[in-house]
Amino acid sequence: MSRVSSMPGVSSVVAKTVTLLDDAGILSPSAEARTLVSFALGVEPSRLPLVDEITAEQLRRLDQAVADRISGVPLQHVTGRAYFRTISVRVGPGVFIPRPETEVLAGWAIAQVGPGSRMVELCAGSGAISRAICAESTPVGWAVEASDEAYPYLVENLLDTSVIPVHGDMADTVTGLDGTIDVVVANPPYVPCGQDLPADVRHDPTDALFSGPDGLDAIRVVARVAMALLAPGGVVGCEHGEDQADEARRIFSRAGFESVHTHADLTSRPRFVTARKPAGHGMIES
Repeated sequence: MSRVSSMPGVSSVVAKTVTLLDDAGILSPSAEARTLVSFALGVEPSRLPLVDEITAEQLRRLDQAVADRISGVPLQHVTGRAYFRTISVRVGPGVFIPRPETEVLAGWAIAQVGPGSRMVELCAGSGAISRAICAESTPVGWAVEASDEAYPYLVENLLDTSVIPVHGDMADTVTGLDGTIDVVVANPPYVPCGQDLPADVRHDPTDALFSGPDGLDAIRVVARVAMALLAPGGVVGCEHGEDQADEARRIFSRAGFESVHTHADLTSRPRFVTARKPAGHGMIES
């Protein structure tokens, strides 16, 4: 691979990086080049034009970042950060990288949450949804994650928010909150066990991807736990695969929810289900 370290000036370095990524078959070489150069220089992408000079150490760091990306390391693992709606979160091996298709679910949750609302994020991973909500509101919240590897990222990403990280199985970790929550939101694993994975998710932890023979095991738990957590009239939003919309609606309807609807993601594919706990519905034991 040709090195970028001999290129003078930021614009030339960005242009050379674009060429290297494009030649390697990276799908968005221009955007990724700006991200990698920004990472190597330690500045936000919007401030790249303000950089007067690049040091030898920064060029070495860029060379390594480009080599890692071309070798197949996800961009977010190279930089250690993932951008999601208006925020960014710390990510790395062991935690699921938040995807743009989940941003619509987060937007739905933001619309439901007002100051002082009580919310729970299940299968929280990096906490991207909770952090995005806190960027636009001030809920009282809890974010639940079972993975030992993912939990430290959740703690770090929620340090300066009003959401408390909780380490444990969503099925029985926050039962003390039953009947008191206004909004539950979840992006659970939903890939059927044994299904081939697209290249962009092969670096994600398997426990954040696979969920039983039909991929719906975790969604069934989300429906049951949400019904227990929510106060009457409370709402839940849960992501699912694009071919799971019908069954996801059935799962929430069978759990006792009303107003069960499918919503599309940014590419108009059916991506998440929302539902409401009936007003006056008594608490259901978990």
